[in-house]
Amino acid sequence: MENKEFIALIENIIDNKLKELNLLTGQWNLGTVVQVKNAKLLSVYVNGSQTPQDIPCNPDVTFSVGSKVFVLFINGRSTDKYVPFKRGV
Repeated sequence: MENKEFIALIENIIDNKLKELNLLTGQWNLGTVVQVKNAKLLSVYVNGSQTPQDIPCNPDVTFSVGSKVFVLFINGRSTDKYVPFKRGV
């Protein structure tokens, strides 16, 4: 098993555990950055989707392609999203 495969496996285990513990219900969701459009806008796959969404982000955080992020659904609505920071994984 290569390092990339091992890391992907660990990330998947962590994602599944967070979902199992209901830590991602309501406002908090998982995302992966596909493109950094500018300091205030990211293109992100949300909750494992294959369609990227353009989401405003915290300009004080340096994001890069492949960054794992938390996506905040403002007031629990999926139409109002914001990426405040990266995940530690």
